[in-house]
Amino acid sequence: MPKDQIDGVVKALYDAADRLDWEHLPASNRTAQYDDWVTDPEIGGVLTKYMSAENARSWIKDGPMKEYGRARLGAGRYARFGSTVGPTAEQLVQHVLGSDSVVLDNSTGVKPFHCLARVDGTTTYVVWDAAKNLRHLVWATINHLAGNPSHEGCVVILETLDHPVTRGEKAHHKRIAERCSIAIKYYRVASRQPKGGEQA
Repeated sequence: MPKDQIDGVVKALYDAADRLDWEHLPASNRTAQYDDWVTDPEIGGVLTKYMSAENARSWIKDGPMKEYGRARLGAGRYARFGSTVGPTAEQLVQHVLGSDSVVLDNSTGVKPFHCLARVDGTTTYVVWDAAKNLRHLVWATINHLAGNPSHEGCVVILETLDHPVTRGEKAHHKRIAERCSIAIKYYRVASRQPKGGEQA
């Protein structure tokens, strides 16, 4: 399929997903939406020129939509179509560790998003994503600390004004953090905006 047509399909998908508030859409609604997209002229209408309707549905689900969350944070192969430019590692680190903190060179990565930061002689492994991925963030942190016992660990939960982390969830997170001897902080990002994030 020509690149310009792929780009057009992904843009249409992500624009629709933004309108639907995809990351908070129930699973049953998502299932129905995949079927609707296959019949959409701008999406399935383009894809089915090159593949079957069944393959088009799989391509949508396992391709662009699997990457949607990461694209909104400015990462992955579809990052340029993401509607929110996620906070940079520097923005996150300075928010949770203070203005004197610095991100160490060549320490940033994805899956999950992470970096190493230093402040006052202490190195901290900082990892961030949405609350629904907390278990992955905690595991990544514990795994890193197991191999780097002199480091500290900090999990940063991203939230939006539309979908803030509730008081009950934060209390639960605090118990997890204390049990695992790590810090959990919060960073509020813009909701479906073309640029920037804001601190919580």
